[in-house]
This record gives sequence, C-alpha cells and structure tokens, in this order.
Amino acid sequence: MNAVWLVLVGLGCAVALLTGNVDEMMASVLEGADSAIELVIGLAGLFCLWVGIEKLAEESGLIKAMARATRPVLGVLFPELRGKSKPLGTISATIVSNLLGLSSATPLGTKAMREIKDALKDEDDQMNAMIRLVVLSAAGLCFFPSSVVALRAATGSAAPAIVAGPTVLAGLAATCGGLSVHWLFSRRRRSK
Repeated sequence: MNAVWLVLVGLGCAVALLTGNVDEMMASVLEGADSAIELVIGLAGLFCLWVGIEKLAEESGLIKAMARATRPVLGVLFPELRGKSKPLGTISATIVSNLLGLSSATPLGTKAMREIKDALKDEDDQMNAMIRLVVLSAAGLCFFPSSVVALRAATGSAAPAIVAGPTVLAGLAATCGGLSVHWLFSRRRRSK
C-alpha cells in the first residue's frame, strides 16, 4: 500500500511541475494539513467523551447486565457452547460492545476466541463458533455508530446522527447474510 501512495504522490508532483501548478499544489498541501489537524483535535474531544461513557457503562454494570440479557439468544447461535458460561459471557459482552459502538469490542472478541478454543475440544466446533463470532463482530450491527457520528459532528454535519438508522439496517442485513452463508457452507461441509 505504501508503494501505491508513493506512486500517487509522485505522479501528483510530476503533473504539478509539468503544468506549472506548483504554487497551487503547495497551498493545497498546507491547507489539507491544517484541516487534518483541526479534525484530529475535534475528534479527540469526542472520542474522549465516548470512552468516558463506555467506562461508565462498564463500571456501572450496564454492559454485564446487557450481556446477561443476551445469553439466551447466544445459546441458540452458539449451541456447542451451551452450559459454558465463561465463553458465552465474553461473547455476549463482545456483541453488546459492538451493538453500542464501543471500542472494547476488539479486545473482548480476542478474549472470546481464546475462551472458545479452551472450552471446545473438537476443532470443527471451535471453528464454527469462531466463524459465527467473527461474522457477528465484523458485520457491523451497531445501534449507535459513535465513531461515524463523532466524525460527522467534527466535520460540521448539521445532523450527525442521521446515519444511525441506515447503519442499523445495513448491519442487520450483513449479519443475517453472513450467518446464512456460514450456515450453508457448514451444512455442505458436514454432508461431505
């Protein structure tokens, strides 16, 4: 990827030199750097706010309570883990973190993967549970996309949270699609 960026920057500089637009290019580069600094400073404040809210939700027990509430559904999605409360609890916390758009989803997901591996001895069961977790985590089902809303707010959007509805629908479609494809492929693999 670095090579691609190097080629693009080199071509841009060469075109600016050949067309005599070096002054415009330099003004654009400096203006872009200034805008990037303003954006980063604006986002830093918003992300600090969301990290604080996440910490409050974690410390107050809200995430654990929501994780307990989702366990019955997860028993259906992860039948090989029924009766294994430790990995189901971590999977539940991962999914709740994703649904709330919190940054703790990635470390929780990594921890859940380790717990799945420790809890299940059969490699096919491990793989199926891990694939389902990856689909649930990566599909992007999120009730409040805080990062996107923060980015839109920092860039001056009049209605930064307007993306929440379409984001939920897109994430739900991706989640259902991913789980369906996994179900079809795992069923085909078992029949062989």
